[in-house]
Amino acid sequence: MNYFLQGFGVFLGVIAGVAITILAVWINEKVKESQKVKNLKFEFELNIRKINKWLEEINKYRNAVNGDSLGSYFGYFDLSRFVTVTANDMFLKGLLYKYLDYNDIGKLQVISSEFTLPWENILSNQITQNRNQALQQPTSWSTYKSKVVFDVNFWDNKFHEHKKTLEDILKKLA
Repeated sequence: MNYFLQGFGVFLGVIAGVAITILAVWINEKVKESQKVKNLKFEFELNIRKINKWLEEINKYRNAVNGDSLGSYFGYFDLSRFVTVTANDMFLKGLLYKYLDYNDIGKLQVISSEFTLPWENILSNQITQNRNQALQQPTSWSTYKSKVVFDVNFWDNKFHEHKKTLEDILKKLA
């Protein structure tokens, strides 16, 4: 009988040890997940600030176009500095699906694909071409200006749309 009680005690000890280990791992994962969500919120807030700076810069670009002084505009949009480290990590691990729906994730994928070095180069080259056109052929600038205004409006709308998306997602994470 004594051996049975000792064996039963060992069995209960093993069960208790496994239960405590599982509980400790679960708590650790919840803490990590909570920290990742905090990091994601920080990342989105940082990116919203960046978009706000780009919106200010697009306004300067618009003013240069409308003021017929595009030749003196030398702003730059560093789109490739958009931060997506936490969002990508959470996406790859499937954790993002726990907090966002497919529509939000699709919008985030569009944002992360557009705020990249190739899009930065497209915008930069577009500004350079428009500035060169304004400087080289000032007599035909008035006809070319409508195309440049369209470009400015395109980027302005894109920045506003992406900013709204990030703000909406940030509200869901709160």
